[in-house]
Amino acid sequence: MNQAARHSQWIEILFVALAVLGLVGTWAQAFGYLEAGLLAGNVRFWTDAFSSPAGTFLSVDVLVLAAALFVWMFGEGRRLGMAPGWLWACFLGSLLVGISFAVPLFLAYRQRCIRRQHLPGGDQPRGGDWIAIVVAVLIAVVAVARSLALAS
Repeated sequence: MNQAARHSQWIEILFVALAVLGLVGTWAQAFGYLEAGLLAGNVRFWTDAFSSPAGTFLSVDVLVLAAALFVWMFGEGRRLGMAPGWLWACFLGSLLVGISFAVPLFLAYRQRCIRRQHLPGGDQPRGGDWIAIVVAVLIAVVAVARSLALAS
């Protein structure tokens, strides 16, 4: 395996790790809502999500980002020849589990498709890009730790 392929594989692993963080961090809070039942829990969740200016800001931010991501994900998935079922599973996983879980899984699979099809790896982070990536991952880890602390 050449260096570019190894780097691409490492990026896949990072995306899977982020998916696990997304799953753990979101579901630590979800169980409290699901105890009320699927419908009542969802109503309570969205009421809480829009109950403050900060919550509304974050909810709108994530929902608009999600819509843009789905436009890109379905187009990119088709371009790379991903199975339509996989794309729909990522979409449904975003709705049922969390977008912070499903999108990193999609990105890991996308990275694998690019590597296996021997497509140019021009989309790889380089040099100083890793500063932003490390900062973003550390912020995500802190957010998940906070979520777990609140859940206990």
